Amino acid sequence: MDKATFGIIGVGGIAQSQHLPNLTRAPHVFLKTACDLRADVLAQMQAKYRVPHATTDYRELLADPQIAAVVVATKEDMQARLAAAALRAGKHVYVEKPLADTPEKAEQVVAAERESGRFAVVGFNRRMAPAYRLAREIIDADKGPRNIHYRISDEYWDWGRNLAPRTRVIHEICHLFDLLRFFTHSDPISMYCVDSRPDDEVFVIRFPQCVASITDSGYVTMDMPKERLEIVGELGAVIVEEFVELRTYGYRGYEHIYRFAGHTHPDRDVTHKYLLQQGGAAALHALRRMGWEQRERWARMRRGEACFDQPELEQFQQRAPHWNYMVDKGWLAAMDHFAECVLSGQPPQLARASDGLWSARMSAAAIQSRQSGQVVHF
Repeated sequence: MDKATFGIIGVGGIAQSQHLPNLTRAPHVFLKTACDLRADVLAQMQAKYRVPHATTDYRELLADPQIAAVVVATKEDMQARLAAAALRAGKHVYVEKPLADTPEKAEQVVAAERESGRFAVVGFNRRMAPAYRLAREIIDADKGPRNIHYRISDEYWDWGRNLAPRTRVIHEICHLFDLLRFFTHSDPISMYCVDSRPDDEVFVIRFPQCVASITDSGYVTMDMPKERLEIVGELGAVIVEEFVELRTYGYRGYEHIYRFAGHTHPDRDVTHKYLLQQGGAAALHALRRMGWEQRERWARMRRGEACFDQPELEQFQQRAPHWNYMVDKGWLAAMDHFAECVLSGQPPQLARASDGLWSARMSAAAIQSRQSGQVVHF
């Protein structure tokens, strides 16, 4: 099978949880070079994923004529500049979300893509999630969405505690802004945002034929499913529970319930993949609850409480799936599809740089609306 030669800039958190394992198992990818400023981390990842070459200088990677595509997965304030540099070097680019933390920086990547003639895609992988692709197919057959509600909630109070307050909209909700444009096939007309405390907020977005709302909270615990999508069409509706179960309402040509397999990581247990495919939302709730309860037991044990099955609990902590990454949000499919497009020259069905710019504009409008208390028009 033909493979496109890739390089990756940045081998930190998201690269370790998604990009490195996905690049090394995507059928159409050969990962030749990894780059990171931290030589120790770079050496670990090179050895673990058997990457032939490694460098701490991204310019060396970009100068390699064999590398056709580059994955940029660095800190948010560096991604736009590196993506533009890769495009100018003649490489196709897959850049992690957000494309940039401001619309002005995103515009630089849009310009570089246009001038280079290469593809620049943004890591809005949810477009390739099997559940969401089916949801769009069903709603499109019903004349498109009229009303969309999306809830996203997680332990941002824990994993996002080192990020500036009220910036979750830039690096997390940007995903959902892109999804709304994906489902509606249109650009927004207006944005309104209100919050009760930092990163506990509601967004209302008007599109030409649809109104959408997002409820976002970073103050829940991991036993609660992270994401839920509800779409009302012309005569029916679909609900997707965290990518593992889709239910249709009012549609005779589709099944009432569809279930989807989970996503795996080579370092973790894979049993959940098949449990989710068989049990859907019920399995998801049970797995999340079990994970939360075991984590609570682990915390009590660390505080000195007696634990008679400590070896098993330790093994569980090491091998349990990453709870927000155990469902199929389209990561692997997006990367392999991008590689196929690099090989064929066909335009990707992924978010492009212009889509990343729209998400940056929507994030900026949400911040402006939250601060002013007014509706912002595009």
